[in-house]
Amino acid sequence: MTQADEVRRRQLDRAHAAGQRWRGLVGRRAETVRLLKLGGPQLADSPARVERYFAREAAKNLALARAGVTEDFFRERRIGPTLDLDDFPPNDSARIAGTPVGRIVGLDDRGAAREGFATGFLIAPNLMITNHHVFAAAEECRGCGIQFGYEKAGDGSLSAGVVFTLDTNRFFYANEPLDFAVVGVTSTAAAAGSDLRRFKNLALIPTTGKILVGQAISIIQYPDGGPKKYGVRDNELLIAPADKEVFLQYTTDTLPGSSGSPAFNKDWEVVGLHHSGVPEIKDGRIVTIRGTPWTKGMPDSDIHWIANEGVRVSSICAHLAGAKVKSDYQPALAELVKTFGEDFSQLAAIQSRTEGTPMNAVIPGNDRGVGIVVNGTANFYFGGGPISAGTQPSVPAGPLAAAVEKKLRFDPDYAHRPGYKDKFLGVQVPLPSVAPSRAAEILKEKNQNRPWLLKYHHYSLVMNEKRRLQMWSAVNVDYTPSKRRKARNEFGTDTWVPDPRIPGNLQIEDAELYKPALKFDRGHIVRRDDTAWGDTEEEEILANSDSFHWTNCTPQHEQFNRDISPFHGIWGGLEHQIQTQAQNVGNKMSIFAGPILDNAHDIDHDFGGGPVKVPRRFWKVLFVTENAGSAKPKLRAFGFILDQSEAISKFGIEKFSAGEFETFQVTLKEITAATGVRFKQKLLAADAMQGAPNESKRIRLESLAGVRI
Repeated sequence: MTQADEVRRRQLDRAHAAGQRWRGLVGRRAETVRLLKLGGPQLADSPARVERYFAREAAKNLALARAGVTEDFFRERRIGPTLDLDDFPPNDSARIAGTPVGRIVGLDDRGAAREGFATGFLIAPNLMITNHHVFAAAEECRGCGIQFGYEKAGDGSLSAGVVFTLDTNRFFYANEPLDFAVVGVTSTAAAAGSDLRRFKNLALIPTTGKILVGQAISIIQYPDGGPKKYGVRDNELLIAPADKEVFLQYTTDTLPGSSGSPAFNKDWEVVGLHHSGVPEIKDGRIVTIRGTPWTKGMPDSDIHWIANEGVRVSSICAHLAGAKVKSDYQPALAELVKTFGEDFSQLAAIQSRTEGTPMNAVIPGNDRGVGIVVNGTANFYFGGGPISAGTQPSVPAGPLAAAVEKKLRFDPDYAHRPGYKDKFLGVQVPLPSVAPSRAAEILKEKNQNRPWLLKYHHYSLVMNEKRRLQMWSAVNVDYTPSKRRKARNEFGTDTWVPDPRIPGNLQIEDAELYKPALKFDRGHIVRRDDTAWGDTEEEEILANSDSFHWTNCTPQHEQFNRDISPFHGIWGGLEHQIQTQAQNVGNKMSIFAGPILDNAHDIDHDFGGGPVKVPRRFWKVLFVTENAGSAKPKLRAFGFILDQSEAISKFGIEKFSAGEFETFQVTLKEITAATGVRFKQKLLAADAMQGAPNESKRIRLESLAGVRI
């Protein structure tokens, strides 16, 4: 089991506890909403917290004014459509604040990033912080690192960033109640020779009064193990924490993999360590978006998430000030605790971009306040008091749910993926081509005038650059029981990732469509059940994960994509019917499939992330051999189209029901006419409907009993 697997096992424990805390604050939250409407944060928050906040703001503003920094420097700038998670920072201060934030990754034998599974950020030279549920013990850090700068560039491409190995010989300390872990980091990147100091660090500020209820909390994160994202939309603090409460609850969007991210106030000062989503809880059980109990094997995306939760930085600082560590770690802890304090000149340093000014340069205060360097020394005094080991925050206890999920593991070696094999069935099944009328839409290889064939484990596909969806895919399927060792829920939770070989702006991702379009699923074209097989368990695991690339995803309405209760869509049922009949053809098939990209008639719809054309129809062709394994196997082809046009016209794009879908068995010629995807003559000759009396007719499938292979 990898460390990423262990993180997923623990993550829902934290979520269940957060959901229970949420239920316990229903009354306070309702009163907060009422007071926010009446008088804003000053009325909704406690008088003591309001006093501390404005005292601190006055001190900060004076320091910034003397340094020539204006408030406009920190204001968010929004251009274009609003997104829940942004690829790029809203302003320069956000960019600088994100520099010390890294993606926690598993490492391969060469020290290169293998997979991302959490977030962390530097808090001192050679020290980073993340969650306890990410690293509960020092030995769990073995084979892991932190990757800085893994983010999208302006042209949509992905920057690989720099990876540093975790170093528990330098330091390790973890606390479960506050869900944090501080881990040592090597000074030099193994592969690139880069110095860790160039990424600086974020200060931990122990005083309270950094934020009021109703104000914005922004989160810089690496969701789903992917590139850096900025959560700066619809992101308010929901309830004012009492002095001894250690958690903050907010509306800022996150995803799995965001654990360990810094949560910032309006001035990009860290106020919390993000650690969990808050799911709806009924009768002690987590609830799905459909109001039913969430069970093991369902993806995290099915959970009804109602908020997010982080640990207050002031609570973490108070705990570390009195923490007991082994003697080898004591000097590093002492140096870290010395940095706990206020340094408003740090904000001025960001504005002036003074490279020689460390991000955590602080002047420790006396018992009544802190000293602030502003072209000289000025002392400001406000509430909060000194940190002492005797004022540890209280953490509510409670039973945790059984941990259930794991993280998918992806093969980092894209250059040597085998892809689709045309002689897999013992007879050749050549890949399709594209009609000249559609050739201009196809994504071409760099500096080549030919389709870019993207190869994965057991399948290959070609992208339609204009639509940012695949034009076609081809997969080899083997249903032999001995090649399928793992149940579906044993691979891990659904985790979609971009294909790094092509620009990110050519792949439709969550924030743009799937997350705001609640009625639409992230629909596999190549099913995970079709590609998740192998001669070894390793091959099976990596092939399953490969189906979760955005290049293999299209929007499919939940009621035909899922063949699970209460969604018994005929398309999903067709796929399972095919699988059950595979034994009749030697347990092997090759399947071509894709969306029907009808540029003239597909519907433009904006789900909140900009307009996207949603396919109305999908196609699939099954290739099997009769007399499989004999000296003269005979190739047979079966074509199908699912049409949801009538349903969309009748009910709208987000409100139709499964009963309105139509599934047809059709000829391969009809599929070519609809898609522009062309099949070799030998495949047309193998069409089960070719030459039959009803060749020119569609066969509408009223039930799965009509499907025969």
